[in-house]
Amino acid sequence: MKKIIFEQVANMILATLLACAVATTIARSTINTNSSDYFVKINFDRLWLVFILTSFIFTVLRYGYSRYLGQHDGYDTKNAELSYQDEREQIISQHATKITYQFMTNILAASLVILVFGNALTNSILVLRLMPVILIAVCLNLMLFVYLIAWIFYDHKL
Repeated sequence: MKKIIFEQVANMILATLLACAVATTIARSTINTNSSDYFVKINFDRLWLVFILTSFIFTVLRYGYSRYLGQHDGYDTKNAELSYQDEREQIISQHATKITYQFMTNILAASLVILVFGNALTNSILVLRLMPVILIAVCLNLMLFVYLIAWIFYDHKL
């Protein structure tokens, strides 16, 4: 179970950092369509550096975990949280994936409705530009969290 908690927490942190970096880039970038020269200025924030450094750190930690601590868990860096040691873990992983998929279809449908009716909710161009990034980040983090909770639940149940 340690490998699932390790992977999912790392994935949630990285997804949140990526979403924050993209959101700050969108918020600080400018688009000038008033003149005949179409001008786009993209500003990358320091959060991109934090995201890249954190990705590197988690890659090193994953390698170290698989090499030293995850050997008794059957952890494999190639399969990550879907790596299993025995048939019991394979069944738990299948159940957790099924629950996550069912949750994913519902949350993505709700996100699509929010995106379609987003114009009615706000008049701000910035909010409309950020809304897809925020919805994708929330959906991804919720799906990772649901997988983690489902895995823990089925691990205690079996």
